[in-house]
Amino acid sequence: MPLATLVPVTFRFPGRLVPMARGASVIGSFNGWNPSVHRMRRTVEGDWTLTVYLTPGRAVYCFSVDGVMWLDPTDEGRVPNGWGSEYSVRHVAAQAMAAQLA
Repeated sequence: MPLATLVPVTFRFPGRLVPMARGASVIGSFNGWNPSVHRMRRTVEGDWTLTVYLTPGRAVYCFSVDGVMWLDPTDEGRVPNGWGSEYSVRHVAAQAMAAQLA
C-alpha cells in the first residue's frame, strides 16, 4: 500500500481515568486486536498517546489499559462488538493533496 494513502491518527487515553496505570495500548481491527502492536506512551500531563497511520475509512478500536478494555471517551461513535459491549469508532478522512504538499 502506498504511504500516501495513510493518514496519521492520534489516539489519546486520559490518564485521570486510571492514574496508576502501568501501560496502555490502542487495539483494533487495524492491528488484529493485538495489545502488543501499538503501545502508547505517557505524556508529561499523565495521558497516554500514540499516532498510528491508518487508511481512510472507519477505524474500530478500544484501549487496553493494564489489560482492561476501555472505550474512548472522545470517540466519534460506537458499534456493538458481539459480546454484549461496544467498540469505539473513529472516522479517518483522506487528507487533501494540498495539505500533504504544504
